[in-house]
Amino acid sequence: MGFQGVSRAIDARCLLDSAILTPLTQNYPSRGHDVVTYDAEDVSCVLMPWVGFGTYRLGKRQSRTATFEAIKSGYRQIDTAFVYGGQTTELEVGKALQDALKMGVINSRQDVFITTKQWREYHGYDASMNCLELSLERLGLDYVDMWMMHWPGPCFESRDRRQTNSSESAANKEDPWCHAKEGMGINDIAALRADSWRAMEDAYRQGKARSIAVSNFTVKHLETLKETATLWPPAVNQIECHPYYPQNELIEYCHKEGIVVQAYAALGGQDGTKAKWKQIGGKLLESTPVLEASKRLNKNPAQILLRWSIQRNCAIVPKTCDPNRMKENSNIFDFELSEKEMKDIANLSEGVGDEGQLCWRTEKLRMLDKIP
Repeated sequence: MGFQGVSRAIDARCLLDSAILTPLTQNYPSRGHDVVTYDAEDVSCVLMPWVGFGTYRLGKRQSRTATFEAIKSGYRQIDTAFVYGGQTTELEVGKALQDALKMGVINSRQDVFITTKQWREYHGYDASMNCLELSLERLGLDYVDMWMMHWPGPCFESRDRRQTNSSESAANKEDPWCHAKEGMGINDIAALRADSWRAMEDAYRQGKARSIAVSNFTVKHLETLKETATLWPPAVNQIECHPYYPQNELIEYCHKEGIVVQAYAALGGQDGTKAKWKQIGGKLLESTPVLEASKRLNKNPAQILLRWSIQRNCAIVPKTCDPNRMKENSNIFDFELSEKEMKDIANLSEGVGDEGQLCWRTEKLRMLDKIP
């Protein structure tokens, strides 16, 4: 199948294909065509592997050992964030990168695409710039390949669950902003987000980030950001996306704008409880259409779900500490789901609605449509 904007991998062993990230443009032009595609030979393009290695919720020791093992297994994109691991993961990822260089697993720093994310506590121009400097220091790098705005909404004064209601009830309260940090209220956040993006634009111009991106943004957030952006579009929008929460409208919008969609929680998310899984129909890895495709193609259920994302033109960042699973998660380019299999898996979302959103379940403003 010919995917939009795909070229061969920057990985010499050709384990992972790469997405072509849309070049940033000054005073972005009107786009009347359906999907933006670019030539991989264009020097202004940046290649990002379709399959990256995620580091969310890895322990401190695992952040180093598993990241090194992933690089050794052929992964050439590592996805991390300022806030991961209680702000310890970036440091361990940096150590793993140095380990890979010293042991000759990679030839140079340029062999690995490093993504990190600005945390929402640092919204605003100066704060965002400070956040990036701290990330670069922890990673031991002069630049990152992608710098992402992690969250469109505010930081909270306290994340102590005893000081607030459950996420579901808090999202429905008359004033879900009651715990927002001072200066990040409902009338402030859009302007702060614009200032954060301005910092990201300057980081790109200064060579501290080869590409700039967003995460957890809705169409509304992207449209608002576009009004003030001087460089557009974001290279990537990293979002929760899986058959229970397919985000069809958002993906269509991103593809039209030239924004690569990167799916996290592509296997269904690790924040869902047993009760939640039961409520929405059971774990995706155990669903009938996934198991049927798994049997026909002689691939495991995780590979089927990851391939489903890839065939929707969504990059992925699966996480595992098991070296064999790492290889399996990247070995998804030698088979193809049929049109019927794609549709049957997509149909798992029928009747699920917003209950399919399985991540950020303890978030006070979990429902992104509550964020202006």
